[in-house]
Amino acid sequence: MDSEKVKFYERKYERNPVEDAIKDISNKWTLHILRNLFLGKTHFNEFKENRKTLDNKSLSRCLKTMEKNKLIYKHSRDDEITYHLTEKGHSLNKVFYELLLFALNNDKNNEHYTETAKKELKEMYLEILDLK
Repeated sequence: MDSEKVKFYERKYERNPVEDAIKDISNKWTLHILRNLFLGKTHFNEFKENRKTLDNKSLSRCLKTMEKNKLIYKHSRDDEITYHLTEKGHSLNKVFYELLLFALNNDKNNEHYTETAKKELKEMYLEILDLK
């Protein structure tokens, strides 16, 4: 693309929609909570399972931000609070899967995952993200 065209697009679209989208999921715990929601977890304490460094204050702040960004909604019934994906939150399923593929494809020396584990993860994520 020539430099004049680039300058035109930069002026016309000062806001970067990709940057705006990333801001919605950039909190340290957001992807962890999203994964849990896709797995069917809905309760505050379930989001803390296996995350020793996730304290109540941080989790509460993250959930409020996710609500504000319209990724989740909070449901209260009979003194029980649950969290659920909104349509916007659920639409991140394809993005989530692409991030998984990016991570696995860039694990070139199998530093973190064996080929078998990569295959299992891809299959699992297809299922939990409802992409099959």
